[in-house]
Amino acid sequence: MKSKKAVIGIVAAIFVVLCMGLAFLATKNEDYYTQIDNRWVQEIAPHGAMNYKYTLAAYDENGNEKDIVFETSRVLTDQAFLCLKVNFIRGVVTWAEVEYEELPAEVQQYYNE
Repeated sequence: MKSKKAVIGIVAAIFVVLCMGLAFLATKNEDYYTQIDNRWVQEIAPHGAMNYKYTLAAYDENGNEKDIVFETSRVLTDQAFLCLKVNFIRGVVTWAEVEYEELPAEVQQYYNE
């Protein structure tokens, strides 16, 4: 009887640790920076308020490149710089326009002012 309770306790503890790990991953966002190029926007079938999809090269603060896909409700300003908050599980969770001077130095080298 005691061994059955011990097994249940161990399984419950493992479950709690896994849930905490997933919760951490679900809330940790990384910043990526990109420049809008409207040659790469696609109109998509509307779902929610999203009507357009972008696939753009983006860079983290160390200059590491990653292709990022995100959806928007409108066509964005061509050549604008964006800071994308990217979640490991959910993808882009938010974005904001930034000025060239706000880009990390490692990212600025990929773009002209």
